[in-house]
Amino acid sequence: MSSTKMNDFVKLIKNEMAPALGVTEPSAIALATAKAYQAIGGKIKNINVVTDEGVFKNGFSCAIPGTDQQGNEMSALLGAIAGDPDLGMKVLENIKTEDIEKAKQLNEKKVAKVSFKKGLVDLYIEAKVETDRGVGRAVIKNTHSNIVLVESNGKTIFQAVKKDENEEAEKFDVKNIKLADIIDFVNNVPIDDIKFISEAVELNNELAEAGKSGPAMGLGKAIYEMVQEKRIGDDIISYAQMYTAYAIDARMGGIAKPAMSICGSGDHGLIATMPLIAIAQKENIDQERLIRSIALSYLVTIYIKAFSGRLSAFCGCAVAAGTAVSAGVVYLLGGNATQIGYSIKNMACNITGVICDGGNYGCTLKAITAAAAAVQAALFSLKNIRIPDDSGIVGYTVEETMQNIGKIASPGMLETNNVILDIMLERQKKQNN
Repeated sequence: MSSTKMNDFVKLIKNEMAPALGVTEPSAIALATAKAYQAIGGKIKNINVVTDEGVFKNGFSCAIPGTDQQGNEMSALLGAIAGDPDLGMKVLENIKTEDIEKAKQLNEKKVAKVSFKKGLVDLYIEAKVETDRGVGRAVIKNTHSNIVLVESNGKTIFQAVKKDENEEAEKFDVKNIKLADIIDFVNNVPIDDIKFISEAVELNNELAEAGKSGPAMGLGKAIYEMVQEKRIGDDIISYAQMYTAYAIDARMGGIAKPAMSICGSGDHGLIATMPLIAIAQKENIDQERLIRSIALSYLVTIYIKAFSGRLSAFCGCAVAAGTAVSAGVVYLLGGNATQIGYSIKNMACNITGVICDGGNYGCTLKAITAAAAAVQAALFSLKNIRIPDDSGIVGYTVEETMQNIGKIASPGMLETNNVILDIMLERQKKQNN
């Protein structure tokens, strides 16, 4: 592989990695309102946020880090009241108890309203904050922290510069890469070029440590106790589930520690790394092998997400990152390129139908399902057990299989997404009555 192509892969991973405090959709809403408020200042009168369906769904019942609160409206309020837009996806890092109390009071008065617009394909957040000084407006598009427009009383004070179309055409196209290219990169890239991935190991490990106390559903702690009670085995599947659950319990439970996200999602980032970190610990595998396996997991996640979209009706954390981490496990345990392909195909026919019903405690349940399936699929692959190429959505190539996974989400499950949103809105209506 040429050094230019290697650099493209390195840049791709760097661009998709970012620390995120709390679930990324509430954080993105808070970032938008923080930026809108920064543009106008003054005493808040009301807040109106419009998002795409995916952002709305994921933040609907999601815990907000450092608080005992949840949901889109509280995220919008906290962003405007005390968010620091200069911190990006860690926008709520410095909120205080008095900020939370103020947000609660304003929420009781229905000051903030968050709704979604149907038909938006890409990530979209438009926040308007009205104060005694006028209206501040901020728009985020395509990625969670990509602020493209800021206005103060209708006057544009910031607008992202559109990239030259020729420059865009020449940009590294993720959809054109092959699994063989990814494996070639992972095998041959100088380790110093991807050592930055070790930051993900450190950050996600810290979150897992915080999850040992049993926040959210406490699934990680429960798995640990069941191993001690000998109700389940002390093997790499249980260990991968436990460490993944620790981290996601902490995140969904509102622990004020960031996760290293991938493709704009902290849970994607955790599922793409934690089973590998756990197995490396359990099997005493060296750090370099671990980093290379995470690079593989990240790149396969990025590839699948390029076809499924940033947010989807299926659980991208379990399906995309789960499939990717299975490939990473094969690599970590010494498997070859063919066996890595087997693991992806095995996963495609297993858990592709897992739905996304937004960020909530159930994310940990989906995560441990994905972790178990991923390790199991990898172990089968190492025994050269694979699903035949003409089975269901499994394609004749690995790339076709991953593209088919994406198609299941979009356009395949668009109506499913509508039904999930209808259920959420009906519950919201009952709560407000």
